[in-house]
Amino acid sequence: MPARLRRRALLGLAGALLARAAPAASSSGKDVTAEHLGGLLDLRDPTGRVRRLAEFRGKVLLLFFGYTRCPDVCPTTLLRVAEAVRLLRTDEAARVQVLWATVDPERDTPALVGRYVEAFNPAFIGLSGSVAQTDAVTAAFKFRYEITYYRSEVLVSHSPDGYVIDARGRTRVRIGYDASPEQIVRDVRALLAEA
Repeated sequence: MPARLRRRALLGLAGALLARAAPAASSSGKDVTAEHLGGLLDLRDPTGRVRRLAEFRGKVLLLFFGYTRCPDVCPTTLLRVAEAVRLLRTDEAARVQVLWATVDPERDTPALVGRYVEAFNPAFIGLSGSVAQTDAVTAAFKFRYEITYYRSEVLVSHSPDGYVIDARGRTRVRIGYDASPEQIVRDVRALLAEA
């Protein structure tokens, strides 16, 4: 085989192998299955009912953390997630639950959290707990946040990531802030197909 053809064949093979090894460009997030994130969710909804991951078995969960006074990340994320849920077929959406938990429980009352998430979609569930419960749940998901008190201000910073949890309760995908509704739908549909 001439050198030129051999080089072209090798480049083609290398390209095919790289394409197979690389994550799909359409995926919205990072596969975190091997990190064994989560497992713990022990927070209250606006009615005071304690919600745990086990009660959602059989559904794909989209879990996000934030705070109601967040000026940018939280509302933008919830708008994208609401659009993603809207893009799902009715039978798919019935097998998906969105959970949003506050990282600022001292200022975000359960009622406020409930009204906040319901403004994006009435089916979304807002969650809150004590500072200790919030710390335990965020630690289980390796979610980073920090609250700083400066003069009369309360400054909250947090990771913009969210999580997709499969129907068996395993955290499978970390969703980045830049994920489009269509990318979120692809990740959700992939996990729905496994259920």
